[in-house]
Amino acid sequence: MEQYDVIVVGVGSMGSATLCDMAKKGLKVLGLEQFTLANELSSHTGQSRLIRLAYFEHPNYVPLLKKAYAGWRQIESDAGVSLLHQTGIAYYGKPEGPLISGIQSSVSVHDLNMASISTDHYAPLQIPKDYKGLFEEVAGFITPEKAIRTYAQQALMHGAVLRQNERVISWRQHPNHIAVQTDQSSYQTDKLILTAGPHIQSLLPSFKLKLTITRQLIGWLNPSRWQEFSIDDFPCWVIEEEGIPGIYYGFPILPIEGFDGPIGLKIAYHAPGEVIEPGQVKSFDGSQGSERLLAVSRRYFWDQKMTMLNINSCMYTYSSDDDFIIDYLPQTDEKIILATGFSGHGFKFVPAIGDVLSKMARGLSEEVDLTFLSVDRFGDQEHLT
Repeated sequence: MEQYDVIVVGVGSMGSATLCDMAKKGLKVLGLEQFTLANELSSHTGQSRLIRLAYFEHPNYVPLLKKAYAGWRQIESDAGVSLLHQTGIAYYGKPEGPLISGIQSSVSVHDLNMASISTDHYAPLQIPKDYKGLFEEVAGFITPEKAIRTYAQQALMHGAVLRQNERVISWRQHPNHIAVQTDQSSYQTDKLILTAGPHIQSLLPSFKLKLTITRQLIGWLNPSRWQEFSIDDFPCWVIEEEGIPGIYYGFPILPIEGFDGPIGLKIAYHAPGEVIEPGQVKSFDGSQGSERLLAVSRRYFWDQKMTMLNINSCMYTYSSDDDFIIDYLPQTDEKIILATGFSGHGFKFVPAIGDVLSKMARGLSEEVDLTFLSVDRFGDQEHLT
């Protein structure tokens, strides 16, 4: 039976970064992925993910984001690739709304840079005159599939073992090791890290997590004048509409010579979608989602003739308070580490989370305060039964 220092279950966004960091630190590590790398049956698909520093969700995330920014630049340097694209983000919403007021709170607490812009600053957009506009220069987007492949490749180059298309059936903690059984083999490890995204509950049958899995639809539009939305001239954008939960957001058109995935102008809605089981993510009727996203484009873009080129889906994995869960699994003597509940706003943190989980596995302390992400915040109902 193969023996490892650490086994990572789920080699997606957080798992690949964690595997990479531990391999670089000289640990004997194994990554187990039930599908292939950067697959479409997890939460990380969709060509692009926003990254932003002035975090409207909660100022507590900003120190972790600063760590993530440094980590993205480090992996780019290590691998000789480009992953973080600093296009800036234009934010629009009512001045007293959660988006704008939350951003300004983060800016104030952490002394961040943020510029005010007029509602007509970007010609393709038609923003209500009573909305406030803000622009964050250091923000932009990350290419998730490329990032996962990059981290996995770096992990392999530093000695990690990666097994794709191998599903974990069960694990059991013993006094001196943890036994992991897959559909193909058996392994032993000193530490176990569970980063399986929407599939994590199947690995924790006796742990009451209260996770909710939702299907999220994203679309790519065909504008009348593509040149208006080029990556050099148009930023990422976020709009909060009064009376509507969540945010609408999108990206510039990515040139096909530098980016994989669908062509067109990407647009999406960030709010809980339809509650599903993980295996249902690709079984959907895209017509309603297409109509909703087209309606959003007609409200906020001058171009009223846009059509939908492509509609796709991914998954969000929500905790009950929408914040991440990063902690040792209770009653496991800090041998089993849990990282989940990232979906919707987690991908930008990948390098930081990889570093955090690697330190936890090595028994090292973390300089960023993450107590607000512990399982203790939920009370006893979240603990092992």
